[in-house]
Amino acid sequence: MTRPVLRLVLLLTGLAMVAIGLNTALGGMATLGWQFSPSAIAVAEPVDFARHDNNARFFAGVFTAFGLLMAAGAVALERCRPAIIAFLLALTVGGLFRLAQGGYSPLTDSDLLPSLLGEIVLAPALALWLWKKA
Repeated sequence: MTRPVLRLVLLLTGLAMVAIGLNTALGGMATLGWQFSPSAIAVAEPVDFARHDNNARFFAGVFTAFGLLMAAGAVALERCRPAIIAFLLALTVGGLFRLAQGGYSPLTDSDLLPSLLGEIVLAPALALWLWKKA
């Protein structure tokens, strides 16, 4: 029973990550608006913005690829398990770095808090589940 549930969790998590990644990979920092309003981005320096936007698209593409890896884990669990565990731990580190942003706390932002909790609570829990039960 545990293995089918784990595979379903991997599939759904992976598909959600693909959607989140594509939102920025295709829409840039302004996004396609699937999570937040694309009108929130103001551009003061077009060249600097283009550089940051290009980096955001790159990292969103990487995130999309990791979502595909998670979804692939639903089919090829044993083959993908080590890479998924490593990715989930990297995701946890990234979530912890969100807390380093000065003058802003994702802990008090109701729009961002679910992502943060997913990164610093659910990601390591899923990694542990994969490590122990798979």
